[in-house]
Amino acid sequence: MKDKSKIIEFPNRLRKATQTYDEDDLYDSEEWELLAELRDKEDFSALVEYWKRRAKQLPDDLYSQYELGDVFVLNGEYEKAIEFMSGHHRKHPGNTDYQHVILDALFALGKTEADFEWHEKPVVLRMSQEIVDTCYEMLKRKRKPRSVIELYMQFIMKGYLVFTEQDLLEALVKDGRFDVESSDSAFLADVCAARKDRR
Repeated sequence: MKDKSKIIEFPNRLRKATQTYDEDDLYDSEEWELLAELRDKEDFSALVEYWKRRAKQLPDDLYSQYELGDVFVLNGEYEKAIEFMSGHHRKHPGNTDYQHVILDALFALGKTEADFEWHEKPVVLRMSQEIVDTCYEMLKRKRKPRSVIELYMQFIMKGYLVFTEQDLLEALVKDGRFDVESSDSAFLADVCAARKDRR
């Protein structure tokens, strides 16, 4: 029997897909598995080829354009990412995904947000006293401790973060207005506002 089941053929096709693509790969129902495998293997050059084809076939698909810019960054093609995303940023200046790809590439090149001509300037958040004060305001009326990760997540929707969870933990420990449990790791630490003695 020459007509084989796609279930049996899939693993062989998937292995081949890390090197080349045919048109069917773009619309395969297991497409996400292919992309996940390529990311897991850090086969970024294959992802670049995949998203180049996808972006060309779907020029109005904002997600495909974003993904191509993002994999340029993952593949170390920072200048190409900036050049590619610049045109899309001009068309969609408020698209934060596009802004973040450009920022990722700029920072990877040792530059800052000031080194790009923005049509709509992104919000870039650096570790500051304002960030620590915001955490205190979030925690001062809470009884239960919150994880540092939960606090960090509050800032992700506010802009592009140029600090890590660990940076936030260290700033909270240093501040003195917080009680911190498991302060060795941002992923394990719980934080609450320090309680004043009530006498």
